[in-house]
Amino acid sequence: MAAGTRKKQIRVGIIGAAGLGAGRLIDILLRHPHVRLVTLVSESSPGDPVWSVHTHLRDVDLTFEDFDMKKISSCDVVFSCKRPGDTFPYVQEILNSGAKFIDLSADYRLKNPDDYPAWYGIEHRHPRLLREAVYGLPELYRTKIASARLVANPGCYTTTAILACAPLVRAGIGTNSPILIDAISGVSGAGRAPKLENQFIAVAENVRAYRIGNHQHTPEIEQELSLVARRSRSKKGTESAHGVRVLFVPHVGPYKVGIMADCYLRVAESDQLPSADDVYEILRSAYRDEPFVRVYPPDSLPQLEAVAYTNFCDIGIRVDPRTRTVVVISVTDNLVKGAAGQAVQNMNIMCGIEETTALVGRL
Repeated sequence: MAAGTRKKQIRVGIIGAAGLGAGRLIDILLRHPHVRLVTLVSESSPGDPVWSVHTHLRDVDLTFEDFDMKKISSCDVVFSCKRPGDTFPYVQEILNSGAKFIDLSADYRLKNPDDYPAWYGIEHRHPRLLREAVYGLPELYRTKIASARLVANPGCYTTTAILACAPLVRAGIGTNSPILIDAISGVSGAGRAPKLENQFIAVAENVRAYRIGNHQHTPEIEQELSLVARRSRSKKGTESAHGVRVLFVPHVGPYKVGIMADCYLRVAESDQLPSADDVYEILRSAYRDEPFVRVYPPDSLPQLEAVAYTNFCDIGIRVDPRTRTVVVISVTDNLVKGAAGQAVQNMNIMCGIEETTALVGRL
């Protein structure tokens, strides 16, 4: 935006504003020069100051409110930070009001409504909206996001893994065998709700694997990588024999924020094994113009501290000739690029604002 140009303020509402991801979202939006926070809805804390839950916002004079559809419908953009299934009672009325809707739960990520009972234990009440919703990964769907009124903000594990694998899948690397994604997240990935397994005594000096093979982010990763493979094969004039399969092994680590996903793509004996330089060039070319993806040269690997409290996804690679495996290491902050930061990135695109607004540097 040129100096001296004035933009209309974007009226924003947040539903589920007391959650961990919502706290980061509020923090980022308070830095946004084109946003005015209109309503912060919390069914658990109406009337309480925002800082009573989000203590880092103690100097902010904002209060949680009850759900008020009239007030929410007056917004230009509404974010929902509720649990899966919780948007169903109000999403259609919000969209009918003309507001843009960005959902940070999983309610509109999976295109097949039959997947919701299997992976989330809920029946989807708005299958038509599943067809309309745009998957909110700007690096893959920027053009569609720009004209969308309903965006499904991706999961944190999924963002980290898909950005690592998509360019290689597009190039046909490692798609003949299941991709193994071995990932570890900080305890904030489980949200604010108290759970015995996430108490300090259980997490400190410990790493725990969980939900191997049945984690709810598995079909999301498979869906998006399969779409990448299908589009690539279609351009090449070849049939897509099968979708991409993923074995996803998540872990919880003894730290607050951050995800590291180690992605293993096996290359068949009948296929040419790419060199580390080949893989680097594929990733570098794919993300050359992306403001929030940084690809490391083959002699470097990313670490969590480089992306904590930022909207970056950092990616490094190795190729192991002995096992014919391409290893891609991807790191993000699960509450920023994996949630709130990406949601603001999507809002900026939807509203025609410079994409990096309020997202530069540590947040």
